Amino acid sequence: MLIQIFVVQVVTFLAIIFVLRKFLYAESVKEMKRLKKLREEGDVKQKELQEKIDQAQSLFDQKMADAEKGARSLRARSEAEAKEHRLKVLDKAKEDADNIMKAAFNAKEKMREEVVVEVMRKVPLFAARLFSAVLSEEIKELTHRELVKDVIERVKHLDGSTFKIHVDHGEIVSAYALPAADRAEIETAIRLGLGYEISWVENNDAAVAAGLVIKLGSIIIDGSLENRMRQAERELTGSLSTERERPE
Repeated sequence: MLIQIFVVQVVTFLAIIFVLRKFLYAESVKEMKRLKKLREEGDVKQKELQEKIDQAQSLFDQKMADAEKGARSLRARSEAEAKEHRLKVLDKAKEDADNIMKAAFNAKEKMREEVVVEVMRKVPLFAARLFSAVLSEEIKELTHRELVKDVIERVKHLDGSTFKIHVDHGEIVSAYALPAADRAEIETAIRLGLGYEISWVENNDAAVAAGLVIKLGSIIIDGSLENRMRQAERELTGSLSTERERPE
């Protein structure tokens, strides 16, 4: 009797183990399949994400390459245009000088004298053109600052007779934008000379090359590089004339 009960319990136990094992195995297989599917889906999404990242990186690299290529092209074109402009200015100056020299050699003595005068008259203009075309921006700005300082000192020392006419407004034509301090000095000096306040407008003109010009109605205070060279030309011409007239 005991043996039968034992056998029944053993069989029952084995049956329970079999059922549990089968159930757990089935669940394990199911869970493994689910995990495998999730892993595969994750791999697919990771692959898609990596492809998108690679595409974005490729697009970014292409845009950067295009931008760099465009910048190089623009820089090269700007340099070429600047070089071409300088060459044209130099060629024009050389052409003008050659024409004047040809006229001087082909004319009589009086005509030669007139041509020399014309050459000397145009020297400041040629020099200003060469200044703008040949010298570096740093040297041009340095020259400009020195000329501005000179104009400011001239304005400060103008006597009252300069400002006899009534002026409503003033204009400053400068090769470069004036610093606020320089403009304030000019406006203050003019206000003290006139005895009253006027309105101002500032214009930047590369044709001035360096320095500035102050316009107060009919009053012109020319502190440009071209005018400075014109003054030097007159002084040189006067000196040469004096030497020619001096008896031997």
